[in-house]
Amino acid sequence: MGSPFPGVDPFLEGQRAWHDFHQCFMVVWRERLMRAFSGKYLARLEKREYRNWRTDEEMARLEDLRRDYGDAIPDVYIEIKRRKDEGLVAVLELMSLTSKTGSGRAEYLESRNAILRQNVHLVEVDLLLSGARAPFREPLPGGDFFVTISRANRRPFCEVYPWRMPERLPVIPIPLEEEPDATVDLQEVFTATFNSAPYDCLVRYDRPVGIPVSADTQKWIDERVRSLNGF
Repeated sequence: MGSPFPGVDPFLEGQRAWHDFHQCFMVVWRERLMRAFSGKYLARLEKREYRNWRTDEEMARLEDLRRDYGDAIPDVYIEIKRRKDEGLVAVLELMSLTSKTGSGRAEYLESRNAILRQNVHLVEVDLLLSGARAPFREPLPGGDFFVTISRANRRPFCEVYPWRMPERLPVIPIPLEEEPDATVDLQEVFTATFNSAPYDCLVRYDRPVGIPVSADTQKWIDERVRSLNGF
């Protein structure tokens, strides 16, 4: 059946399905990248583990993850490397609840700063309403979701792609070396990931969305859910 939402489905975040979706999204994203690349590059899945989140609030918020993974909470990200020597070209991140809140955010920012000190591109995709955004020198424009692209040769400037929940995810460039950017349609990645589970069986549209939203956004969500049921 698929999602009733044209872009990001907020029920994934609100009903604790995001961590599972995150892992699957990265697998699909990596596969689309490999299709888009010339033979010069590889896209590899890598894992980061958050170990220093310890407050009671964090434990309660991530109860499902703690039960599944113990004290270490894994996040998957993508490294783009040169095929000839496996030199690192870019890092692609999909933000998680762990990387945006509590002590996990501090761990993520430490890793992020290490990347920014290298001659490596950084792409960050944030499809979550909860948690703190990554820090920038200037305020981000208005939007519910963001993609930011920090090219190694253009820092401290970066490209920002904002959009609202009713809109589809954007097509974004993926910077490489000595050749034009690859492009990836994030909406196609999102939809393919959602349909692969299928996640419409894992979330309950007959229950509240589960995250705070504005009155106008809640009205729009209710309309989309009603359309799902043919009302």
